[in-house]
Amino acid sequence: MSSGDKKAARPARPHGAVREFLKLIVELDSSRFASSRIKAGLLLLGLLAAFGLFGYAVAAGLSHYL
Repeated sequence: MSSGDKKAARPARPHGAVREFLKLIVELDSSRFASSRIKAGLLLLGLLAAFGLFGYAVAAGLSHYL
């Protein structure tokens, strides 16, 4: 019996926004160029600030209606 008929399942890979987020983290950690590190760090800080503002806006909106 040959096991060649079954194809090995490939591990799931992150796509889209998750993949870009992971690439930013890796670039921040391992880039040789300071400008790339600074850019990746600023993008991550901006993303964190955007999530914080979104969370604040949702909480403020819900408290206004409740």
